[in-house]
Amino acid sequence: MMKQTIVLFFVFLILPGCGGTSAEPVRNDVIDPPASWTADGKTWSHQPSMSQADEAALTKFFQLHPDFQGSSEFEGSPALMLAGQSDRRFYWIRGSSDSSKWNCVHFEGGKFRTSEGTGNPFLK
Repeated sequence: MMKQTIVLFFVFLILPGCGGTSAEPVRNDVIDPPASWTADGKTWSHQPSMSQADEAALTKFFQLHPDFQGSSEFEGSPALMLAGQSDRRFYWIRGSSDSSKWNCVHFEGGKFRTSEGTGNPFLK
């Protein structure tokens, strides 16, 4: 009886480590915006915080498009990219570097538009 107990003890010690799971942690890298980035013929610079003009532009967008207010796609603080004096892009990025989703509010040439996608928006 003692021998069976010892064998069962070792079996229970060894079996949990023999499964198909990996001991490596799952990567959950966050996509950080680059300091500068070129897209659509413009060089965009990352801004670590929003000015009153940035906040006013974003407030105006949500006033014009109330269907986006409260959407989980636009939760939290966006990453802000500026080109020139008035062109702005606000990026909300959710997920990790290999499975992220993003939404962007563009304010360029005095007009708003939106875009969305997966992956890193700054590699396109």
